Amino acid sequence: MSHKVVFLDRDGVLNDLVERDGKMVSPRLFKDFRILDGVSDAIGILRQQNYELVVVTNQPDISRGLMVQTELDKMTQAVLALGVHQVLICPHSDEDECFCRKPKPGLLTQYLVSIDSEPTEIWMIGDQEVDMRAGDAVGAKAIFISRNRKEETAFITQPDLRTAVLSMMGRI
Repeated sequence: MSHKVVFLDRDGVLNDLVERDGKMVSPRLFKDFRILDGVSDAIGILRQQNYELVVVTNQPDISRGLMVQTELDKMTQAVLALGVHQVLICPHSDEDECFCRKPKPGLLTQYLVSIDSEPTEIWMIGDQEVDMRAGDAVGAKAIFISRNRKEETAFITQPDLRTAVLSMMGRI
């Protein structure tokens, strides 16, 4: 049986960012956690095509003491309820110098060594350069989610997850 894997970043891809101190950042409270339009549909399409869906997310506010684990757990349950297979979380900040924090490929590698056979297809969909670099390190095809069409990148760029999935399927 062939494995087809899609790694998904969480914040800015599956859920909306929040404004804090003039910047768009990850939510710290479940009450601020909102799944983006089209995400459920996109996940349904990927599941119909037998992709394994693995969310890989950096959540440094845990190690910084700015988010409590119970809030992160609620967000993780909301993501799992969408139909993804796994959510892998790096709770460390840059200072921790861990192997799991993107752009290092630790979370992706962790999943890939846990499955029985080598995937026939690997994708990484994210909205930050660190996502693209982590995907590249494991040989994934990458799609960059950018709501800012002026942003220049060497990666395939789409405005949202649903459009990215349709482009993967050759439907647009």
